[in-house]
Amino acid sequence: MSMTMTLQQAVVDDEFRSVLLADPAAFGLSVESLPGAVERQDHEAIEAFTEAVVASEIYACASTCSFGPFTIACDGTTK
Repeated sequence: MSMTMTLQQAVVDDEFRSVLLADPAAFGLSVESLPGAVERQDHEAIEAFTEAVVASEIYACASTCSFGPFTIACDGTTK
C-alpha cells in the first residue's frame, strides 16, 4: 500500500487508524504525520434509514413495475 493510500485509509477507517496508531513505525509513519480523522459515522442512523427503505411500499410489493435499477410502482402484475 502506498503512503498516500495508507494516509487516506487512516483518515476514513477508524479501525485501521487504531492499528496504525498502535504501531506507526510498522507503517513507516509517526503519529505527528497523520492527518485528522473524519467524523465517525452514526451507525444507528444508517440502520434506521436501511430499515425504513426495506419497510417502504416500493419494496414490500409482491409484484412490481421496474425501470432500470429502481422499483417505481406496484401495479398488480409480475415481470
